[in-house]
Amino acid sequence: MFASGFRILPRHGLYGAINLLGLGLGVAVFLTMMLIVRYEYGYDSYLPGAAHIYQVDDDFRPAGRAPYQSSYLSFVPVPFMEQDFPEISQAVRVFESPVPVRAGEVLGRDVVTLTDRNFFSVFDLPLLEGNKATALDGPGKVVLSATMARKYFGTLHAVGRRMRIDNSGDENVVSAIVADPPPNATGDFRIITVFPSSWMDKWPFRNWGSLWGHVWVRIDDAGAVPRIAAGLRGFPYRHPGNWKESLIRFTYGDGGLVLVPLRAVHFHNASIGEGGASRRLIDILGLVGLAALATAIVNYVNLATARSGLRAREVAMRKVLGATRPALIVHFMGDAIMLVGLAVLVGLALTELSLRWVNMLGGWNVGFDWGFVLPVSVLVVLVVGIVAGTYPALVLSSFRPAAVLAASRMPAGGRIESMLRSVLVVLQFGFAIVLAVCTIVMTDQAAFVRVLDRGISKEGVIVIDALADSSLAARQEEIVRRLGEVPGVRIAARSDMYPHHTIDSDNFRLPGGDRLIPVWWGYATPGYFEAIGARLVAGRLFDAHQGNDYHAAREKEVAGTSIVISRLAAERFGFASPEAAVGQELRQDMAARTYRIVGVIDDIRFGGAHEPMRPLLYYGRSGSFDEAGAIIRYEGASQAEEMARLRSAWAGIAPDVPFSAQGVSDIFAEDFRSDQNYGALFGIGSAVAIGIACLGLFGLSSFNVSRRRHEIGVRKVLGADRRQVLALLAGQFLRPVLIANLIAWPVAWVFMSRWLSGFDQRIALTPWPFVIAAGSAALIALLTVIGQSAKAAADPPASSLRAG
Repeated sequence: MFASGFRILPRHGLYGAINLLGLGLGVAVFLTMMLIVRYEYGYDSYLPGAAHIYQVDDDFRPAGRAPYQSSYLSFVPVPFMEQDFPEISQAVRVFESPVPVRAGEVLGRDVVTLTDRNFFSVFDLPLLEGNKATALDGPGKVVLSATMARKYFGTLHAVGRRMRIDNSGDENVVSAIVADPPPNATGDFRIITVFPSSWMDKWPFRNWGSLWGHVWVRIDDAGAVPRIAAGLRGFPYRHPGNWKESLIRFTYGDGGLVLVPLRAVHFHNASIGEGGASRRLIDILGLVGLAALATAIVNYVNLATARSGLRAREVAMRKVLGATRPALIVHFMGDAIMLVGLAVLVGLALTELSLRWVNMLGGWNVGFDWGFVLPVSVLVVLVVGIVAGTYPALVLSSFRPAAVLAASRMPAGGRIESMLRSVLVVLQFGFAIVLAVCTIVMTDQAAFVRVLDRGISKEGVIVIDALADSSLAARQEEIVRRLGEVPGVRIAARSDMYPHHTIDSDNFRLPGGDRLIPVWWGYATPGYFEAIGARLVAGRLFDAHQGNDYHAAREKEVAGTSIVISRLAAERFGFASPEAAVGQELRQDMAARTYRIVGVIDDIRFGGAHEPMRPLLYYGRSGSFDEAGAIIRYEGASQAEEMARLRSAWAGIAPDVPFSAQGVSDIFAEDFRSDQNYGALFGIGSAVAIGIACLGLFGLSSFNVSRRRHEIGVRKVLGADRRQVLALLAGQFLRPVLIANLIAWPVAWVFMSRWLSGFDQRIALTPWPFVIAAGSAALIALLTVIGQSAKAAADPPASSLRAG
């Protein structure tokens, strides 16, 4: 059944190569994109009971302001949730933070998870060593993942060994080893220990406004979820803690708390600007894969049906020699399935070769999963083979041998077959043009974000976040002073507000007013604004010679303590201009004292382009404070050279704390890298789709020219010149390409409008990407067709008539 298929390939080399390459590329793009989609949708599927685990989010719906959600929650509501909702089987609090870790002579900096003793009752992680019942039953115990056990102890058998966390001086005993979580896991559960008892007095456990960690609950009865969700809506009003009702109403409005299923957290967090992946983008990547495969299938079917008539005499001879129609149908189906199978093998090879590069591009860790790839490949072979073989099998097997053998030319499918091929060309180029438009728009948006004005310097600034280590709290000023002595350093300062790090927000109001305005605030030491490159627009910056500008601690502040705010904050408080804000006072809602505005700086975008601009407020600080980072402005050296100098100096200043630093330009590059990489994947998909479409167009135009040689000769005898013949042959294929644009443009517009809506700062969706994509597709199609048609148009009429 398959033997004739192998004979066809060398006999019709061009046709076979186009089919194998076109379908192979389509299968490769499809499988690659489906593996990515499967990876993203498979987040947290490894956890037993994942369907019963929910993240509790804050849902803020304040009157007169845009609603928003946060996965970070105060720990205050946990005991009250267990009290109000007995259907909640377990509830745990989780706080994750990168801290120094030491075991013997091995020093590292890793994310440590602080949690409650019943952690394993919610997250049933697979254990390699130890006992879940006792692993976290008291302070001083720590659970390690397999990778962390090997890193710090060189072996999986680390139970009973000792290590120090966060330079606290207290030793922790390893009580259990858990299997490494897969790369597509939400929780970074590599080092797990319980909250120290001293933490119970910290603000996250006492104050609704301290959004520090995450709260997870396990609900075994799925039927109870709607009732619990409804009860959480007004939950803060029923258990206000130390908050007044007016403050809760201002903060939450009609909101409260909401449940987010664990399996949905990865996409949900992206939708609220807290990491994760955009479900819309992943779905679009899946559509790219489907579009590439559909283009390849259409191309294959188009060529198969177009060339099937060339085998009419073969069918006639087989019938004369006794072949039955069922036997011919099986024969043609076998040929098609064999050719598709070879193409799928090409696609599998291309997929495996490209996965490593795709993983690097998108930051994934997608593996070549035969358990998924094999059945999908078999399905593609069967579906495409049957679809491509149906027309030849049913139509050609119905030909009458006498009519075919008596005819001087091969039978043609007529107008219906020609229209079918045109429709298939429209579909091919429609897919390709949609992908091309998406690629151009995503590339333009990434370029826009790359040059976006952030309000601070992008170059020449390094942030050392290792300074936030709690063991260095008493030495912060000394450390920053010594860092300022490193060659190349011009300014060294401290703050807890720097790119991708805004620590806290609070509500302020004008004295005598009742309208509360949420503002993100932080501390700034002398030199901070100059180091980070903030732009003053009104008033002045903090001055060490002014007695009310810098204070050692919050409790040292007095009435009229100086503050600096951003331009957006001035607008939110209703000041007519930045200049009008200078000298005015603000009152923090939770404090009795007032603060005096001494300066207004230009807006600073510390977050990504997806996040809205935030109003900022700074206090001057001279003493130590939590979450402080060292802000270093340098000159006269490259970033790599200055980073090496700082690393060397740090080893002598704080040898027990691993050096951790990043250039501001690198931090901001993370904002557009993801979108840029997605754009590159779209570019690959669109290039493959256009390439496949052009391969098909090349094959069809070659076939069309050979079928119309006699017609071309007659037209030239009747006076047609070369230009008219070229227009005739090219027009047959350019018309479907132009029609494809009319279909593709609205689809691409909808996709890109929705995608751009996820950015706070975005480009305008102009006609140019559509014009460029359409023009490129038309030009490539024209060159493809003309390349095949030029020779036929130049041949003498006599030659064409003899060939026809």
